Order: sequence, then structure tokens, then C-alpha cells
Amino acid sequence: MEVLEFEALLGPPDFAQALELDEREEFPQPLVSRLVELGYPSWMVPLAHGGKLARFDQALSLQRCVARRDLTAAIAAGQSFLGTIPVWLAGSEHQRERMARLLLRGGSAALALTEEEHGSDVLATETRAEPGWKLHGRKWLINNATRGEALSVFARTDPAGGLSGFTIFLLEKPCAGLVHLPKIRTHGIRGADISGVVLDGAPAEPIGTVGSGVDLVLKSLQVTRVGCAAFSLGAADTALRLALDFALERRLYGAPVIEIGHARSLLAGAFADLLLCEAAALGAARAVQAAPGQLPLWSAAVKYFVPTTCERAIRAAAVVLGARHYLRQGPFQKVLRDASVVSLFDGSTAVALDSIGVQLPRLEPARAADVRPIFALDEALPPLDGSRFELLNNGRDDVLQSAPHPRIAAEFEALRAEAASLPREKRKRSAELFELAKRYCALHAAASCAHLMAHNPRLQPLDVCIARALGEPADLESLVPRMLELHRTQRPFSLLSP
Repeated sequence: MEVLEFEALLGPPDFAQALELDEREEFPQPLVSRLVELGYPSWMVPLAHGGKLARFDQALSLQRCVARRDLTAAIAAGQSFLGTIPVWLAGSEHQRERMARLLLRGGSAALALTEEEHGSDVLATETRAEPGWKLHGRKWLINNATRGEALSVFARTDPAGGLSGFTIFLLEKPCAGLVHLPKIRTHGIRGADISGVVLDGAPAEPIGTVGSGVDLVLKSLQVTRVGCAAFSLGAADTALRLALDFALERRLYGAPVIEIGHARSLLAGAFADLLLCEAAALGAARAVQAAPGQLPLWSAAVKYFVPTTCERAIRAAAVVLGARHYLRQGPFQKVLRDASVVSLFDGSTAVALDSIGVQLPRLEPARAADVRPIFALDEALPPLDGSRFELLNNGRDDVLQSAPHPRIAAEFEALRAEAASLPREKRKRSAELFELAKRYCALHAAASCAHLMAHNPRLQPLDVCIARALGEPADLESLVPRMLELHRTQRPFSLLSP
């Protein structure tokens, strides 16, 4: 399904309904039911198992369409994919068949990973699996924990823990030994089913081999971290559209707000940020199938860069709206609240930067690499294959090591040299390493733009986006006609919009 076709099927966003449900902290069932009616869940099931997921980049673009209407509904749908990705990567054929049936009929799933006492420190997990695979413990702050009919539960299988001391288990409801915890009230996505479960002898079965849980959860998150980009892109798209509505209609000092230079620059900058983030996300999304062995670095880069940069774009839109962005009767305040949660998903910004930082000192010098399968958007992609995933990039980074742009290549070499020269005591979670990781993420996004232009001649030029990523002066005014055209015709603020 093409994005414009899906947009037409979904119809105009119903912000009034989304706001009403959000105020009552109710699940967005009308939109979720509409997605099931349109067959959207089939895009979360790989082609080999009866679904339509043949290209992860296409699935990401469709998810963005949902996110621009209501982030609560989009995140609920995305959580079902997160709950089943361990099965797609390492599950048995029977497990895959069961999860495919569940999603295709409109059921939902969840990944039960975190615990209140330990947060992102999953190696401290106390939930345990006893002989006969009975689960005992408490999982907390889990999206779809109550509504989900299947949970992928991360549990300890060796009392000593360690990298081979955990396993992911598939638990299907209804089952004995499971009690749902009350819904947790949140600042954003108020209607989401964010709750938890208490497990007291709940029966489950291992996904993959016993002891592979740490590897499997890290590989699963490589996919879903890229998928999170759709949430941020959809939210920023809506924020920019709302700000443009205001800027074109509201008159100040005798002219529309769009004619005020500062406002115009902020809006064009937000548009440039959207295109820059989409370029980074598209490359990583295609790499899920074309180059999964390099996702340990790229997925973390996208997970840091896209949410934080889209939040910057939303804040720019808020400046244009002025006091109106703070009023609760309109949709903008919901977008502002909802978008801020994406940075926490599937590893927070700090976790993503830490993952990048560990790998930076090992990066190898520039070299030739064939990145056409990743960046030529018309190229076919191989099926999703869990056996091709790795835990580290091991010094390889085809996107930056073969960057077709002199300034990006020079910046990469300088960054690589600086990372390699860091004293040993600063190579783990130091402020200096985190700053290098942030620079890396911006360079990765810039290089993604350069590769997309090189392999897709019909794509609009992205030189402004590259300059913005590099911190150079950018001709934002040149983007205004395209931004206004997409707004007028109600097409997504996307590189892919015709």
C-alpha cells in the first residue's frame, strides 16, 4: 500500500475525537478499530507468515500516517510489533504462526521487559523462570500490558544472571498465575494502556534458546528503535501543519504571520529537520533487511537523533503559535506532550548515546562500500532474517565510511580520531563520549541525505538538510515553496511525497 492511498483510506485526522478521549484518559479504540478494519495489522506480520511486511521502510511510512493522527493509537499498534519481534527473529515456526494469527485478527501484544525497581538496568531483572517454565515476578510500565493477548517476557533463567542468564518467554492469555496491575497515569499518551503484570507461576515457553534473552532483546530493539522514528515524524508533521495553519491565517502587524521573517525561518527550519530525520530513518529502516549487521550503531543513532530533532521542530512550531500552544482546547498541546515520550522508548536517549559511545573508538577509516541496496529506494529488499543480526558493528560503518560528501567525510575522520584518542577512563559513559556520540548522530543523518541524493536522482535536493546537520548556514528560504505546497495539498511533509 502506498502512503497517499493509506492517507485517503484513513481520511482527515479527527483531532476532536482524539482530544476528547485523551482528556478522559480512554484508549483510542475508534482509530485502532479503523486500522484493523483497513487491514493495517498485516503490515506488522512478515510476508513469509501471511502478512504484508515485505519492506520495513514502507511499514515505517505507514506508521507515520497513523502517528500524525493520534500518537496514542500509533504507539499502541507499534507496541504489538515490539511484542512480537522476538518471535519473528528467533521464534519457532509454531510460535510465528500463532503470533501471525493473533495480529492478523486484530489482537495486540507487548514486550514485558522493565521492572519498577530496575528501570533500564535489565541485567538486574528479578522476574525468574522456574523449572517447567513457570514465571514469577512483576513487570511494570508496560504498554499493552493489560490489553495485550500475548507478552514476550524477559526473565532470569540462571540465578547468577550474566549475559547468558536470561531468556525471553512467550506468554499467552488467558492463563493462570497472572494478575494485571492498574493503569498508570501519564503526562502524555494519556489513553494508552500503560500498566503491568504480576506473575505467580504463569506458564510460558522460551523464544529461541534458553539463555539467549539478552542477545535477543538487544537485536529486537535494533528494529524497534528504528520504528520509533515514525512516531516522532508523525508528531512533528502535525505540529508543523498546525503552526502553518495559524501562520497563514493569523494577521499581525498588517500581514500574515508567515510573512514575519523569524516565524518563516522557524517553520522552514522545522521542515528541514523533518526531512533530515526522515532521511536518517529511511536508511536505517532499509538496513533492517539490507544490512542488519550494522544496526547496532545505526539504530541507536536514529533512536537518539530523530526524537530529539523532531522535538526541536515541535518547539519551533510552538514559538510560532505563541501563547496558543499552551491552551488545552486545541490539538497542539497533545502533540507536544505525546511526542516527548518517544525519547524514552526502547532505550532512552542516554542509553542510545551510551550504546553509540562504546562503538565509536573502534570505527575504521573511510573506505569504499556498496550502499545502493540501502539507499536506492526502488531496490527490492531481502526478507527479515534474525540470523544476520549482530550485537556490535565491529568498526564497520558503511554510511559514514563511504560518505559521498567531502565535508561529511572530513568531519567523520576528525570524530573518529578524537574518539580513538580518548583516555581509557573516558570511554565509558563520560560527558566527552556522549558529546562525540551526539556529533556522530548528526553526521550519520547528513551522510544519509547525501547517499539518498546519490542513489535517487528524482529526489528533491537535500543540501539544506546536510548544512543544517553540519551546523553550517542553510538557505531555509529555498524550502518554503515546497513546504507551502505540501501544506496546501494536505500531503505529508515527506521526501516521498510526489
